Amino acid sequence: FMLLQPSRNNVKSQRGGLLVEIVVVVGIIVGALVAILGLASAFLVTSQIVQQTSQATALVQEALEIVRNYRDGTDWAVDGLGALTLGDLYYPVLSGGSPPAWTLTPGSESINEFTRSIEFEEVQRDGNDDIVAIGTVDPDTVKATVTVSWEERGRSHQVELEAYFTNWN
Repeated sequence: FMLLQPSRNNVKSQRGGLLVEIVVVVGIIVGALVAILGLASAFLVTSQIVQQTSQATALVQEALEIVRNYRDGTDWAVDGLGALTLGDLYYPVLSGGSPPAWTLTPGSESINEFTRSIEFEEVQRDGNDDIVAIGTVDPDTVKATVTVSWEERGRSHQVELEAYFTNWN
């Protein structure tokens, strides 16, 4: 009766195979970790852009509400929307009067990393009183375009919203 003894070459071969398996498993784990870190990084960047877009949208909506408030508290043709220079950029400023009131100042404003401006344009209407690109200028309506822009990692972003305001007094 003879016992089978493993040969020395077979033991070395098993050790070499084990080493290859360990290297392969470590490679798979490292590859998976790199992929997970890449996804986490992409998620953080996307999350930051979503948060900034949300803040920019709130600033745009705030500016449109301020323009409504300004229109309601002024005389359209004397010191209101009808007296502004169309095509120029403006930004809202809260006056220190009593009671405080909104004014529109030429230029644009910086709010943290955002830049906000409001542009007013003339509105034209056709014979049916519909707003059209070419028609008769309506002196009692202006189009306001509020733009909020910012830079994120070297890329430019902006949120823009338009609204029409009329002299309803």
